[in-house]
Amino acid sequence: MRLGLVLAVLAALAAAPACSAGQGPGKPTMQRRWLFVWRDMSDPKEVDRVIDRLPATHRAGYNGVALSANVAAGRAPALRRAAKLNGIDLVAIVMGNSRDRNNMEGVAVRDALYVVKDGIARLQQDNPTRVANGGFEAETGNRAVGWGWQDDEGVTTFIDRDVRHSGRSSLRMEGIGKNQYRHCRVSQPVKLQPRRQYHVSVWVKTEGLAPADPEIKLLTPKGDSLSFQTFRVQRTQDWKRYDIVFNSFDATEANLYLGSWGGKEGKLWWDDLAIEEIGLVNVLRRPGCPVAVRGEGGTAYEEGRDFQRIVDPVLHPWIAYHEQPPIRLTSGTRIREAERLRVSWHHSIIVYEDRLNSCLSEPAIFDEWRQEVKAADALLHPAAFLMSHDEIRVINQCALCRGRNLTPGQILADNVRKAAAIIRQARPDAGIWVWNDMFDPMHNAVEKLYAVNGTLAGSWKGLAKDVGIVNWHGGLEGKNCRFFADLGLKQMLSGYYDGDEDGAAITRWKAATKDIPGIVGAMYTTWEDRYGAMEAWAKAAWGVGG
Repeated sequence: MRLGLVLAVLAALAAAPACSAGQGPGKPTMQRRWLFVWRDMSDPKEVDRVIDRLPATHRAGYNGVALSANVAAGRAPALRRAAKLNGIDLVAIVMGNSRDRNNMEGVAVRDALYVVKDGIARLQQDNPTRVANGGFEAETGNRAVGWGWQDDEGVTTFIDRDVRHSGRSSLRMEGIGKNQYRHCRVSQPVKLQPRRQYHVSVWVKTEGLAPADPEIKLLTPKGDSLSFQTFRVQRTQDWKRYDIVFNSFDATEANLYLGSWGGKEGKLWWDDLAIEEIGLVNVLRRPGCPVAVRGEGGTAYEEGRDFQRIVDPVLHPWIAYHEQPPIRLTSGTRIREAERLRVSWHHSIIVYEDRLNSCLSEPAIFDEWRQEVKAADALLHPAAFLMSHDEIRVINQCALCRGRNLTPGQILADNVRKAAAIIRQARPDAGIWVWNDMFDPMHNAVEKLYAVNGTLAGSWKGLAKDVGIVNWHGGLEGKNCRFFADLGLKQMLSGYYDGDEDGAAITRWKAATKDIPGIVGAMYTTWEDRYGAMEAWAKAAWGVGG
């Protein structure tokens, strides 16, 4: 009887939260207290850095470390031992982009014109797009001829006849902060052919530019963006060429902008800007991204019979532009010399400098994820898995996705439902977590998001009750937490974000969510490998450290 009572007490203690609100002074006030690591864990040196940090992590009250599942196999046993010694759970981050570059989400090009010469078909613009005065040679004073919009002529924008990449002059932007909105832009309309692939090239020079964030934008007359790629410049640099690739989607015209939308000081030069239609750069080859070649008379030509397999031999979705691959005809082709062909395909597009995402419908990614979870379990036997479903900016564009006749929200819901099932099957006892943004109507689960074709509303319907939410929208400081609480989902507050050195933000966030059920933890989240504030932040987040 006495033994039974002891066992019952021990069972009750084991079932209770490890550290819930209301415990005594000096005790943590959150059950899950994680540290986030965003480094290449396939590098043994990075694994050792995590191991070396674990004693301080423990002292500050953390009981979990979230890191990439791709841990160097030779150091995994040492990591597991060190984590156990310090009372730290390992949380494996899984289900990122596919290893196969062809599995990126693709956007469609339709009926681009190719013309055959000497057994090779190359792209020919049938509706040529041109930039007027892209070299800024034509001018009247400080006015660039052909650019219908020019901010603050002679105040922040100037024709520079002394500094130029080529020709007689360039466009200089200087003292951008003089503009009341800190804008400094030039713009002109350009015509486009719908559903075509375009390349913009430009040469840029800077001197003391702050912030160093010039941009090129292509906006439809309604203000919708066609280009999502940005580029990085140094505060001071000599002339350097930049290449941006975009898809025209359904647009027949756009306004081309270049400049700064938040400048302050320094100088920025532009020169030799050009735009052209291109073909088959980063063409994707998978069943969900078909390629079609037909004659203008309607004849459908066959790959292997009439032309060699179409591939981009330097396929690299993270590099926007390189030499355009041609179409090579076979010896027995039915295609005639000088024939005009209409070619359709899919290509990847970059968001910001290097952001891509896999097709959410592609069956191969689920096979990859099964293998990844199985491997992570063998290496780390993690207490939980964190699914990488965040900031997905291209959805429902390829033929496979469109053929499902679902909204992006429904496609994502199905994807995350299958992803969680993979983890449950491999590790029924492991926790499952996902970032909030793609399932949050106050964040990215909205009607219009980057190159997402349709609404993301309803994506949250794919989240089962055992999937926890890692909520990183610190800007709302908890205003979105009630939504997930009403769905019956537990949440962690993913704070710090390389900017909450004294814990003031997480303190406000906690206060705003104190009456919301299911807030079970917090995570110190650094993307810039900054851990100097981890103790002070922990003290604010759960009451120990420092």
